[in-house]
Amino acid sequence: MAIRAGQILHVANSFVVDRIQTGGPGSLNIPQEKIKELGNYQSVGIVRDVPDLSFNLDCLDVDTEIEGILTGNADPSAAADHTTYNLINAKPIDVVSPWKSPYGAFAIVKGCAIPQLTLESASYRYGLKENAAEQFSLKGDSIFYVPGVPVRETFTGNSILTTFAYAAGPALLYTEGGTSIYALNVSVDGVRQTLGTDYTATATNVVFTDPPATGAKIAVVYGSSDAASYLQAVHQGVSVKPAAIRGKDIDVYFSTDILGSPVEVKWPDVTSANIDWRVTLEDDFEFGNPHAVYREATDVPEVTGSLGLRPRSLEYLFTRLAQITGVDEADVIGPQASVAGALRIVLKNPDSGGSSAVPAGTVLKTHYIPAARFTIPGYEGRVSQKVDMTLNFESDDGVLETSKGTRA
Repeated sequence: MAIRAGQILHVANSFVVDRIQTGGPGSLNIPQEKIKELGNYQSVGIVRDVPDLSFNLDCLDVDTEIEGILTGNADPSAAADHTTYNLINAKPIDVVSPWKSPYGAFAIVKGCAIPQLTLESASYRYGLKENAAEQFSLKGDSIFYVPGVPVRETFTGNSILTTFAYAAGPALLYTEGGTSIYALNVSVDGVRQTLGTDYTATATNVVFTDPPATGAKIAVVYGSSDAASYLQAVHQGVSVKPAAIRGKDIDVYFSTDILGSPVEVKWPDVTSANIDWRVTLEDDFEFGNPHAVYREATDVPEVTGSLGLRPRSLEYLFTRLAQITGVDEADVIGPQASVAGALRIVLKNPDSGGSSAVPAGTVLKTHYIPAARFTIPGYEGRVSQKVDMTLNFESDDGVLETSKGTRA
């Protein structure tokens, strides 16, 4: 018998992520150095440094729930239409991965906790005959295998209370460097707290040195032996979202300034669309702490991507080239011609799924890149094949906005 994928959930900030195809921390990399010395034919020992972990998530979800989770929305399924997310505002998240019983039951019997993950990159892939997919990569430094239920519990500070008791206690023991640890991670407004300095923890509660401020969001990750309860806020919105969408339900628009007035046109002939968002993260460390204090981007994001194009005629091709370069269609277009324009990609619901669901044709999600600058494409003719081109672009300002439904 093997562990089935159907047994594994991924719960990000107490919210079950839908339509996951692959997801997990992969492997944990621990930098280490073997120490040797003169006059000794054997090594003295191995010195380990702070671990490095990548958590990857690949799913077919085409709403904005994941973007909402990553940017700190407590309940992204309830967000209003036109709510816009910018991934530069991403905050650290905690992921717990409860594992269900393999015998057709739904009780959680084991699990993992991967706390304090920071977004490093996001990729969106859309094709004609392919399911719309999105991939997210996050960085962390810890993975905990829990012989029970991994729990993420939240509290709200009021500037008075310093003690917060676990609802699913007692917490299971973890030992690190000779220290007994019951709270696997404690954060306040996304900032990781330091055990012994900012708080202490027992099997029943967390006690802060100073009371968290009024309205502060406190998150505690711990392991519980209570296998009969699953304390996460499970999302039950399966009936109101599609299983997946394909190219027939995706529209692409591009706008540039013509005589000082922005003009947006819908592009036909598009066969694929890719968007990549990435930042470079820097870890902050300190003496006496085996974990990173914080991770943050060292620079502005890089937003790049491409559109696949199969022009239906030469006229359509030259019209697209004129739009992405700002050159009059009657003039020659060369490699130095370039203009930044607004790229908008709209994803629509393919079917209603029932009278209580979202009507077919409703816009589920909109990507907007206000300053996409395209590179003039090359081409390659092949016998018995139509000409396909790839229009690569890069954002001038590194801005990618993703809106729930249509863009306001």
